[in-house]
Amino acid sequence: MATSHQLSRRRWLAPVLFWIYTVSYVAFVVAAAFFTFQNGDPVGGLAKPAFAGLSFGVVAGFALIFGAFLLAMIYTLLGPIDQVDPPKANR
Repeated sequence: MATSHQLSRRRWLAPVLFWIYTVSYVAFVVAAAFFTFQNGDPVGGLAKPAFAGLSFGVVAGFALIFGAFLLAMIYTLLGPIDQVDPPKANR
């Protein structure tokens, strides 16, 4: 059975992880929308080369995807709730 400490940890953990990802995604979108092109020419932001011939936009996009999986793993590891009896299927 879940203790009150586990339940309270799970209650605050989900919103914190959600806001971490939301702020990261908004920063990515703002950089793409306002700091990458000027008069149709790539000037910086996500258009700059990062490494191995890839633009920073591609690297940052994959980092967002990897970050989402990482936050899901953190949530899974830090916020478990034990079930007393799993529901049984009616036959």
